Amino acid sequence: MTHHDSVTSAVEADVYQIAALHRLLSFTLTEYLGGNGYDTSVLEGAVVLTRVINQKFNRVTKAILDGPSVSKN
Repeated sequence: MTHHDSVTSAVEADVYQIAALHRLLSFTLTEYLGGNGYDTSVLEGAVVLTRVINQKFNRVTKAILDGPSVSKN
């Protein structure tokens, strides 16, 4: 496997994780706004999810814009 393949795989995994986290965030907010008896900890969780999504999105964007020369940890 070349370096380019591993970066592409990492970016692909991040994209799938972003999609899954976004769906979880959407479900959480929908349930909360629907008045299903949740407390403010649900909103705190939504903030955490938003931050994780943002971090992953930034990493994917950087990897795509930098191309195959990106160095992954």
